[in-house]
Order: sequence, then structure tokens, then C-alpha cells
Amino acid sequence: MATPKSNEPAPLAWARRYLPHYFSEEPADFHRELLGLLEAPETRQMALVAPRGHAKSTCASLAYPLWAICERKRRNIVIITHESSLATQFVRDIRDELETNESILEEYGDLCRAPASKDGKSRIKRARWTQSKLTTATDITIQAKGSGASFRGVRVGPYRPDLVICDDLEKDDQVTTEEGRRKLEHWMRRVVMPALAPDGQIVVIGSLIHYDSLLANLRDRRRWPRWSYRVYRALEAPADVDGQHRLKALWPARWSVERLLAEKERVGTLAFEQEYQANPIDDSIRVFREEWLRPFDQRDLVEERLITLMAVDPATGTAGGDYFAIWVGSVDPTDGVIYTRQISLERIGIVEQVRRIIEAFETWRPARIGIETVAYQVALKDVLEDYSRHHGLYMPIVGLRTITNKRARIEALAPFFEKGVFRLPVGLSQEVESQFLQFPKARHDDGPDVCAMGLELARAFRAGNVTADGIARKDNPYARRGGW
Repeated sequence: MATPKSNEPAPLAWARRYLPHYFSEEPADFHRELLGLLEAPETRQMALVAPRGHAKSTCASLAYPLWAICERKRRNIVIITHESSLATQFVRDIRDELETNESILEEYGDLCRAPASKDGKSRIKRARWTQSKLTTATDITIQAKGSGASFRGVRVGPYRPDLVICDDLEKDDQVTTEEGRRKLEHWMRRVVMPALAPDGQIVVIGSLIHYDSLLANLRDRRRWPRWSYRVYRALEAPADVDGQHRLKALWPARWSVERLLAEKERVGTLAFEQEYQANPIDDSIRVFREEWLRPFDQRDLVEERLITLMAVDPATGTAGGDYFAIWVGSVDPTDGVIYTRQISLERIGIVEQVRRIIEAFETWRPARIGIETVAYQVALKDVLEDYSRHHGLYMPIVGLRTITNKRARIEALAPFFEKGVFRLPVGLSQEVESQFLQFPKARHDDGPDVCAMGLELARAFRAGNVTADGIARKDNPYARRGGW
């Protein structure tokens, strides 16, 4: 066990001393912040979103209430989960620590004996405990409830609950319906919150399983005033001192970047975004389905009849900006299928962008290279044309003048993906896949956008609409409904 740091919040330092079997790995900064927030007297109503497998329940539903019991910080603790049996398991785990943890017994004594009577004598050898409720020798009660349960009898003598922990409160089948979501919200407002002691604390912690769930909506200060809110994601990509965005794990001691990426590949983008990235995707607005991103079989390619095209979406190369994107695809004129041969996203400067374009040209020898020419992007086209002439490459560059709305042109891709007309390569990068599956809510959409450029280039090439001056998308007769 690593030595606790002097600046650690009291519950974490306590847990690392008395619960080393739960806290064997170095805690992450977010564990320190989480338990520090819970300990703070001013934290009355707290909502915390954290990834699966990152010890959020160990911190909030085991270590924190155990610390509160041993240090006599609370009198009446209630743990609520979506199933009462899970809440009961937390109570059972706490009881086991009180009964068998030698360090706790040595420091705090036998908290499992019955509370003493007024004359100072123990009334019975052990307090009357049930699976879901126990009272310690220091008259502190902890009890378990399932979400939606009645709170009758939750008061213990004069003591209302002064700590309510709601851990993974929502069920998957419950949040799928508007009625289920509003019912849980009503229960929280009308049953749980009114039962809390005036100086009590309520904590709602879990993973986001729906964009309109109770845990998601607690962020809305108009509907839920005076609630504090924190979101922790398993993977982030902050800019470093060099302005480069590198993936950073929330809890590197347990979940390295490599392990998280492997988990994403194992469970799929949608599940990973929901369970690890606090990003449940609203199925009703999702444009691209996972099953549409089907890779093609190399045996489907008949090289001698393919026409290869290339689309480029330049970028400024600034930190946090859009990606520089290249798409290379081959069109089979016999059936109209477009096979994506290369799709790459990078954050690089203008010089490197020129190099990448030349490399892709020399690899694929496309019949046309379409480059978006809006604002600063015109300069890249001019640089490439000049380089091409001076080095005898004679790259077939045309401009793509964006006229239609970006979202509309990306959405126009969807039917081609659905019908299998636009195919993606095997080994598609997770960033590109995520941009498709999260569109239109993705942070970046350069992958889908460069594919949309590729489609427009293919349409114009087929229609004979490619000129030295470039392609204006609104002039393309094949863009009408029913065209390819």
C-alpha cells in the first residue's frame, strides 16, 4: 500500500489506512477530489458522473459511509441503488468490515455490540440487525433501499437521514421511456429529498445511461438549483505545453490509455462512450448506425475497372482545432460502389499537410484530388499546384467550394452507408468510427466531412463536372434526389 499523501482528504487517508485491501493501487486525482467534495461541509447536494470500473462505488458507497460511521460524522445513513439487493450488499460489506477488520476493531472497538442502555449496560449481546439495516454500538444506523421504494420508517427515533447515497440509481429499462424517467424524478423530489435532515447530505453517483436521465438532468441548475455537479471521463485529450493533444487516462494506475483503447475495441464505441466517457448517445438523433460502417472485403475489388479519387480537408494545425483529413476512395463504375482505401486524421502543420498529400498521391495515383477551398484553405491548393509543377508530379488538383451546410452534406451520406454503397476499410481508426457514431454530437466531424467531400467528388467526376476551376457543389446535377 502506498503511503497516504498529507494533502489527501480525511476519508481517503482513512480508507488507505483501514481498507488497504480495497485501496491497494495508487488513487487518482479524481478520487481525491471526489472524497474531498463529499467531506466538505458545504456539499449538501452533489451529483457525480464517473466511469465504470473506476472505484466510484468503493469510494462513495463503502469507504465514505464507513469513515462517517467510525468517526461519528453521521447518525442515519441510507444507501439507495436501482435494486434493493445491491444496496443491501453495500450494507453487508460495511457490516463485514465492522465485524472483522482488525485495524478498525483495534482503533474503534467493537462497533457491532448493541448500544448501551441508559444505565450503561449493554442490552443484548448484539444489536438486532437485518440484512438491509443495522445500528452500531454508537447508535449510528445504516440502511439499504431500492430506487422507487417507500421511505416510511426510514427515520430512526428523532433522527432523519443525514446522509443519503444514491449509487447507480437508474435501470436501463426504466430510462428508455419518458414515463419511467419522470417517475424517478418525481420520487426524488417528493420522497427522498423531503426525508433528508435539514443539515443532511444527498449524493447521486453513477454512469450516464441516458441523455435525459435523472443523473444527466441534475446538471440543469434551473430545474435542480443548489446542486453541485462533476463529470469524470476515463479518457481525455488535453493540450500539453507543446499544444499537442495526447490521450490521458483518468486513473492510470488501474486503467492505462492502452487498456482503455482495448476496452473500447472490445465493447464497441457506443457502449464505451456511455459507460466510460459520460456520453450516452440519443438513438433518436443518431445519423449513422454501427452496422452501417461495414468494411469491404478486398476480394470485392477489381482493380482494372476502379477509378481512384482523393479528397483533402485542410486544417490550421492549431491546438484543439479541427483535424487535417485525407480520404482516398475507388469507385467501381459497374455498380457504383465507393470503396474507401484510406482515411486519416491528424493535427499537423501546413508543411506536414503538404507532405501527407504528396505521399498519398504517390501511393494511390488518384484521377482527381479535391481540396476544400474556403478562406485559408485556398493557400494549400496554391502551394500544392506550385510544388506539383516544379517537381513534375502534375497532380490533378481541383477545388471543392463548400456551399451547402456541413451537417446537411454529412447527413446526405447516411443512405449510401445504409445501402452499402459507401464502404469503409478494415481497421478503421477509433477516432473516425467515433465521429460517425456520435454525429451530430461529436466534438469533431472531420472524418465524416471528408467522406462527404469524397462522395461529391465522385458524383462530379461521374457527371463530367470536374473543371480546372473546381467543383461548386450546388451545380452538381447528380446531387438531386434519386441521383448517385
